[in-house]
Amino acid sequence: MAKKKTSKKAADKPMTKSEVYRAVADKTGLSRKQVVEVLDATTDVMVKEVKKKGSFNFIGLMKMTLVKKPAVRGGKLVRNPFTGEMVKQKPKPASKTVKVRPMKALKDQL
Repeated sequence: MAKKKTSKKAADKPMTKSEVYRAVADKTGLSRKQVVEVLDATTDVMVKEVKKKGSFNFIGLMKMTLVKKPAVRGGKLVRNPFTGEMVKQKPKPASKTVKVRPMKALKDQL
């Protein structure tokens, strides 16, 4: 059988969700369906903990932290850093985002 040639662009892309499931199934000997169930359950636990406690430590590899950004009132004059022109700031609602930081175990493996 002839091998498929992978283009340089395809090799640079991160793995898709299906590729991750397949790789974990191959490595563990579990079925792909079982791997999907385990990773979905892990995702549910992560989301609940980040919502409830504000942070989640994923097996010593990375730490997820909930960051709450306050609302910004509009109308204030601010300087555009590119042109130097003073422009009115747009109002922004409050938002939540998740910050992910690598921990020592992950840094040592890289």
